[in-house]
Amino acid sequence: MRRLTTGIVPFLIAAFAVMPASALAQAPSGGAVAPTGPPPPFQLSGGGNALVGKKVRFRGAVEPSLAGRKVVVQYLDPTTERWTKQARTTVRDDGTFVARWKPKRVGQFRTRALIGVSGAQAAAASPELSLNVFRPAVATWYGPGFYGNETACGIELTEETIGVAHRTLPCGTNVAIRYGATTIVVPVIDRGPFSGEAKWDLTAAAAQMLGFTATDRIGAIRLAPAPA
Repeated sequence: MRRLTTGIVPFLIAAFAVMPASALAQAPSGGAVAPTGPPPPFQLSGGGNALVGKKVRFRGAVEPSLAGRKVVVQYLDPTTERWTKQARTTVRDDGTFVARWKPKRVGQFRTRALIGVSGAQAAAASPELSLNVFRPAVATWYGPGFYGNETACGIELTEETIGVAHRTLPCGTNVAIRYGATTIVVPVIDRGPFSGEAKWDLTAAAAQMLGFTATDRIGAIRLAPAPA
């Protein structure tokens, strides 16, 4: 299917990675005892959205009495279903800490901080945070001039159709797309784009929801099917 796009403005879009399947948190490796609860208060902020290869900052706070203790920021590996180290840091005198991690994989990750404490309990974990990691790629949008036609996935294209075209992803695959501060979830409904550097082609309605009118930068993560 041919595409009608707006004026050319160089634009990157994130390549897809399969969203890790949900898994139960594992006890820390090395024989550590699973915590019954973090030492109050145990706060962690950061996560959110990041680009692969760019540093992400995690900030946290614990009781000042834990100053000098080692803190490890971990993510739940979807393959092994075990918590894996992302970054390591030390609690400051005021009880705060900052850890930096440079993600090398795209996808959606569950993250947490782990701190060593004294006594029988070997470690305590913070509440979990979600981290979405995107990779740049090129995309565009289409719609006017093709309304009323049937897409490669058998859907009639209208002004209200919300979806995305991709060269190989199966029809119906859900994709989380981020542009600026906005994220939407849309299905693959068509094939394309077939020219230039673009790897994704958003429908006009999807582009409008994200707030852009020409080729521009977005982020995208392929979402795994919901469990049956």
